[in-house]
Amino acid sequence: MGINRLLDQKIAILLINLLLTTTEENLVLIDNLNLICEEDLILMNNFINPHIAKQIIIGTKSPSRRKLFHSLNLSFKFKSANIDERKIKNINNNKYDALKIAEAKARHLTNKYRNKIIVTFDTTILFRKRTIYKCDSKKCCIKLLKDFSNKSHFLYTGMVFMINNKIIKKNLSETKIYFNKNSHQLIQSYVNKNFLKIRSAVGCYNIEGPAKEFFENIDGSFYNIIGLDIIKFLRVLKSI
Repeated sequence: MGINRLLDQKIAILLINLLLTTTEENLVLIDNLNLICEEDLILMNNFINPHIAKQIIIGTKSPSRRKLFHSLNLSFKFKSANIDERKIKNINNNKYDALKIAEAKARHLTNKYRNKIIVTFDTTILFRKRTIYKCDSKKCCIKLLKDFSNKSHFLYTGMVFMINNKIIKKNLSETKIYFNKNSHQLIQSYVNKNFLKIRSAVGCYNIEGPAKEFFENIDGSFYNIIGLDIIKFLRVLKSI
């Protein structure tokens, strides 16, 4: 079995388990991410050029993304691209907004770090033909999750590789998410208990933990839900 298929299967199994297990088991699975992928990470030492890895700056402040990158055991540097996403031009309330925002983040960082490979991401949700932004209050999160209830929405993650203001590669991944008919009490309890964790998550939910009760079905890439299609990222690195 080739490394690509091996990685796909292992990580897919992990993420499916995250959806199906209890909160306590979720935490064990997340904490054991390095152990589950350890055999694959040994193979990745040949799969990814360590010299290239040292030239990469990952533009993200997402805890979920950083945890996945740390599991690769490579010498990535992390920087945050502090831009106001709402002020980016040409946001058209479509799936390409995630790529536009990721590109804006990359251009912000590439001007500071010349001759470095900048990799940035953005995750957006398209719901009722409009782009959903992160919430800054419990009230906003509760309303958004109530709006999602018994409906579907699309989640997109844009990924941009850039060096010296030139795009090397960009990719857009899509997931369609179907929500159960969730009660106000369930939503309110979830937000009150998890607000500090979900305030930085578009859609006000994380797959890691009790939010799994919200989901009826998922169609598309599981990796999107944690904000990073790790397999596509690795394949791009292999090609550089």
